[in-house]
Amino acid sequence: MGTCLTLNSFEFAEGTNMKYKNLLLVSLGTLLIASPALRADTGYTDEEPAVAQDVANHLSELEAQASKVGRHAESLWMISRSHHTARDSHAYYMNNLMRDINSMGQLLAELEQMKPQATESQKMAIDNARLHLVTLADKTTEARDLLRAGGENVKQTQYKETVAELSRQADIFHQELAR
Repeated sequence: MGTCLTLNSFEFAEGTNMKYKNLLLVSLGTLLIASPALRADTGYTDEEPAVAQDVANHLSELEAQASKVGRHAESLWMISRSHHTARDSHAYYMNNLMRDINSMGQLLAELEQMKPQATESQKMAIDNARLHLVTLADKTTEARDLLRAGGENVKQTQYKETVAELSRQADIFHQELAR
């Protein structure tokens, strides 16, 4: 038989399988020529993947902030279980918590502006984040109002239960974003 040619790990014997070699070369050539046209027909612009990546980066930042909020909420919950912790300590953790939640709200507002260009899973994550952040903000506001009402409230069951629920909501929010 004749000599063998190797093309991308396919071997063809000269003469007997020449038509297969030509068919493969024509197919590869067509694929190389047609691939830019196929890409153009997808309806995506070069900007859309960049926006989706920007959304992904914002969601990652939101997750990192949710982790931080979870730590602050956990600290507040831990000191709420002690009768010997000063009201100022509660106020310190509450202020940190509120600052971080407000920051997350600003980040979420940016995400919602990018939402039309986001992927479907990113849109769902943004919607889910909004629901959890609203719940977390409501619980934080409730705990803050109890704290502002008086120094003895930090020892009351209602305050402790509210802070425990706040901590639980912060944990749920972080877990949802980490998915």
